[in-house]
Parts: sequence; C-alpha cells; structure tokens
Amino acid sequence: MELFELYKRNFPFVVREERKVLEILGDPENRILEKRNTDDALIGACVVHKNTVYMLCVDREYRGRGIGSELLRQAEKTVREAGYTDISVGAGDTYLAPGVPTSCPVCTDEAYDERGVERLYDGLTDDAAEFFRKRGYVHSWGDCDCFDMRFPLTEFASDAGRVGDTVDGITYRFASAEDIPEIKKCTDDAHEKFTKYYLDERKYDGSNGERVLIALDGTTVCGTLIICTETEGKGIGSVGCTTVRHSHRGRHIAVNMVKIGTGFLKESGLTDAYLGYTYTGLEKMYGYSGYKICTYYMMAQKNL
Repeated sequence: MELFELYKRNFPFVVREERKVLEILGDPENRILEKRNTDDALIGACVVHKNTVYMLCVDREYRGRGIGSELLRQAEKTVREAGYTDISVGAGDTYLAPGVPTSCPVCTDEAYDERGVERLYDGLTDDAAEFFRKRGYVHSWGDCDCFDMRFPLTEFASDAGRVGDTVDGITYRFASAEDIPEIKKCTDDAHEKFTKYYLDERKYDGSNGERVLIALDGTTVCGTLIICTETEGKGIGSVGCTTVRHSHRGRHIAVNMVKIGTGFLKESGLTDAYLGYTYTGLEKMYGYSGYKICTYYMMAQKNL
C-alpha cells in the first residue's frame, strides 16, 4: 500500500504494529489528501479522520516547498466544513502516533535527561513540532508531557524475582479469566479508565500475544500489569496499564511488576521492551526498571 510505505519512510521513531497501521490507514471514514510528483509517486499526504489528523508528512527531499502547509490548510478546511470547531494531530478514535514526534519535552521545565531517563532516537528533531507551532497549534495536555519509552533487553538485570515468586509478602503471577472480577475491583480503585483494557478474555489465555500479570496480597488483587509480546513488531515486547490499589501504594509493587514483566519479555527471547503513549510522572516508575524516554510528543491542537 503506497500510503503505508509513505508512513514507514516518515515515521521511523514511532512503534506501531503493521496490521494496525494498515487498518487505520484503510478506514473508509478517512479523508486522504495527497501530493504526487511528476512521476505520479506519492510524496506527501494528510490523513484526516473526523477532526483529527492521523498523519501529515512529506518525503524529506520535497520538504521546504510549501507542500506540508498546503496539505494542512486543506485538512483544516475539511474539518471546518464537517462542522468541527477544533482540530487535533495524533490521537482521536485511534492513532498512528499519539501526537507530533519531537526531540524535546513540550512543557516540563526540568530536563528529563538530568534525571537519567532519556535516550532519544538518533536523528529525532523538533522540526515537526515547530512546523505546527508556527501555524497556531498548541500542546493540549497542559503541564503534562507525553512520550514513549524503550529498553534494550540485553541491558536488563533485576533482583525483583520472576513470575510466580512472592516478594515481601506479595505474590506475582499471571492471571486467568476467573480473576477478572477481582482485577476489576483493583483497576476501578486504582485508575478506573484502565479497567476496560482488562476485560478482554483473550488477554488471559495468551492467544493475542497479551498476558495479565497480577500482584496478590493473600487473595486480594492489589496490582495489575499488561504484558505484550510482539504485538507491535518482531522482537518487541511491552508493558503498560500499570495499576496498584491505593491501600497498597508505597510498597514498590508497581516497580516489581514492571521488573518481573520485563524479565518475562527477556526470557521469551525478545530483544527490546517498549512502553508507548505515557506521561509525566510515570518516567520515574518505569525509569527505576531501566526504561528511558525515546520520543516525545506534542499533543497538537488548534481552534478553527
């Protein structure tokens, strides 16, 4: 698919599984705005879904000619004519990238690299975010940054134990579908917005590459973590949607779950661990386990 090849050329710093990208790009509700060269090759495009720009890019050799600006003007016109009063870039009903990839924290005064949690991709710049800022877009997440984190698993070593171990009175094991009611109690207490991600029974039999790790204090589920193996690409694993009951916080349960989950990824023969679409504050917890920020995102939005 020509549009997919354009995406791959222009978003090298975004980790997204190929099947999902193709599904998003092929959504019949999308409005595709194109720019082609004299040989009719696709060299720039903007994908608009409702009032969200899922993708706007121009091949490097054609940049600086006003192509991106024209595609964005067309996108804004399309969104305005559809009756919307604002437009966002990145995440809408779904996303290819959460926002505009950039090399800089967007709103945090304290440098993340001084906290030892930054390892940016080589070649990542602030050019794309600056493009949108010049055209009236602002970061919509207030004083909160958005970023991805990564961890080469060859560097992983942990003293937190393994799946099935009991550490400081807390047992860490994989959940089964029978645990869902207790898991829901935990996630509702800890972070109710995450509960929906734990209700799919396929996460409990491993059939879709996902597993749920739980922390148990006796029979009480006090922590949860979703672990994915190669759902975002070959050799890549991820952890995320970490929750801990309010009554059990301050006992290193979240950090232990992340370490045990990351150890499982390494034992599974994967080469890299990845954490996508996260936010200010969580870099500390994941940083304790060795994850470092690799891409920042400007959550760009503009009133029309």
